[in-house]
Amino acid sequence: MASTLLVLISRWWKFFTIVFVIFDLFLVAGLLLFFAAREAERVAAAEVARLNATPTPTATATATVTPWPGTPPKTYKPVMPPTPLATDVLAASGFPPGFTPTPRPTREPVMISLPLIAPVSASSVGVPVINQIHYPEPFFPAGTNNACGPVALYAALWALGANVNYGRLRDIAVHNGFTSSGISKQGMVNTIITLNNELGNPYVIEYGNHFATKDLMQKIRQGGIAIVLIRVRRANGRYYVTADRQNSIGHFLIVESINTRTRIVRFAGSTLGMDEVALPDFIQSWASNPQAVVRPSLSWQNYAKKEQAENWALFIKKR
Repeated sequence: MASTLLVLISRWWKFFTIVFVIFDLFLVAGLLLFFAAREAERVAAAEVARLNATPTPTATATATVTPWPGTPPKTYKPVMPPTPLATDVLAASGFPPGFTPTPRPTREPVMISLPLIAPVSASSVGVPVINQIHYPEPFFPAGTNNACGPVALYAALWALGANVNYGRLRDIAVHNGFTSSGISKQGMVNTIITLNNELGNPYVIEYGNHFATKDLMQKIRQGGIAIVLIRVRRANGRYYVTADRQNSIGHFLIVESINTRTRIVRFAGSTLGMDEVALPDFIQSWASNPQAVVRPSLSWQNYAKKEQAENWALFIKKR
């Protein structure tokens, strides 16, 4: 029996050795995994204990003291709903945020007529390619008088061939006094002078309070554009020229032509849609002293030669 066992051992000792080694390896690996798991549990337990022992911070509110600015100034209270269309230049000029004197800006495709320019030579400015422009003023609806001055300047420059931006023209006008009440004669002059300088001085500008009807006719025949300030009143939903200085408003527009034979004065660039009027009515509405205007018994040609009235006008002509 013993000999048989020795024979088996001598034959299979390598096999038993390998099995023993593999068994030891598995045993050692099991022990390592056991102790590693115990160590991980110990570390996790220690971390939990540390967190539980740390006090939770309490949030505190810190108040920031704002200095007292003093008594607030009196604020503007609009009588109509404002719109978000106010420009920066309006705010810089003292208008309140959202300024607009109307409940809402116009979006109707209203057209403003451009003046036809009388050519004086083959090289002079002729009739413009277009004879109308869309009403450009976003703050005042067409058919109101507030924007008549800037729109008249805009129409005049377009007729002279200048592709001007109305927004820029309007900003200049605001800097020169253009408000919801309109613009003054000096504001008109300053606006066109500033814009002419920005364009490189392509235009000759003449203005003053010393012009008569014959001067308008002469300047227009020479290819210039004449902007005047007349008096108008509203009746039955329409505007009419008038000599009444008390119950009327001023209106800037362009005098396109004066025909002493038919006694008709044609207008252009009017925000009120005025296109023509009788010559006697125009002279009285334009005159600085309407009472001094006497309707002639003979002809208007003779009257124009002897006219004593001196009135305001602004002329723009290409050099």
